[in-house]
Amino acid sequence: LNLFISIIKYNMGGVIMKLNIKPLSKVMGAEIIGIDLKDKLDEATKKELCKAVTDYLVVCIRNQDLKPKELANVSRIFGTPKKYFIKDATVDNVPEVIVVSNRSKEANNKPKVKASHWHTDDSYMAKPATLTFIYPETLPENGGATDFINCYNVFQDLPETLKNKICDLKAVHKWLSRRNVSEVLTLSEDEEKLTPDVEHTFIRTHPISKQKSLYINPNRIDHIAGFDEQESDRLLDELYNFSFQSKFQYSHNYQKGDLVIWDNRCTMHRANSEYDINQLRIMHRVMLEGEAVS
Repeated sequence: LNLFISIIKYNMGGVIMKLNIKPLSKVMGAEIIGIDLKDKLDEATKKELCKAVTDYLVVCIRNQDLKPKELANVSRIFGTPKKYFIKDATVDNVPEVIVVSNRSKEANNKPKVKASHWHTDDSYMAKPATLTFIYPETLPENGGATDFINCYNVFQDLPETLKNKICDLKAVHKWLSRRNVSEVLTLSEDEEKLTPDVEHTFIRTHPISKQKSLYINPNRIDHIAGFDEQESDRLLDELYNFSFQSKFQYSHNYQKGDLVIWDNRCTMHRANSEYDINQLRIMHRVMLEGEAVS
């Protein structure tokens, strides 16, 4: 990524304002200040915001004040928000906004860090979500970050022997895989019908940047298609151990008013568990309609 600060001007209500984009690390990530997403934005500004996500993979737009419906509306700048298929996991009357909390419904509301294993959202779907939006409703005093992996960099650095092994392979992704680590909700019979097993290639080409990334989801991949479990596990573990290196990672520590957007097509993420989980952490999440992996 080019490390630079870009400043563009845009018209809003007749007033010239500045949009500042500043890198947050050498690996990925940028912050944007000087914009209120609830204001009416012109098309040029919308394009710059979308480009920032493509360029930096993870973007934090600071100092926002977004109710659930406003969060869903903001996501439409970038695409079409999905209506989540698990209805009791969403905000009342806003089916696009999912509540992500460190209180477990399936364990009598006991504190628990969910999604603490590396993953990419929605890979159990035939057309996984393109972008994810997270807006903090309630934050702990310290910590509660989200960690990210740049999967472009992972693929670029992947040994040629590994690239050759996976170039024609597909992984079987499931809602509840046999290798699952993080807690996932128990689905109803009707919900299970909406999430049949799917196969995705390991090497994914981004439709906008045209760059290749390693497309994996350690929390949803059950096995490699055509491999027995032992053979599959050996290769998956080799890929995962390489991908989890710290040199590929960026950790985002939330501030009040942060809207964080990331591209699921070329990143992985996890909830960082290094904080006092007795303190409440509630996030509102939106995902955009997806596209086939290719």
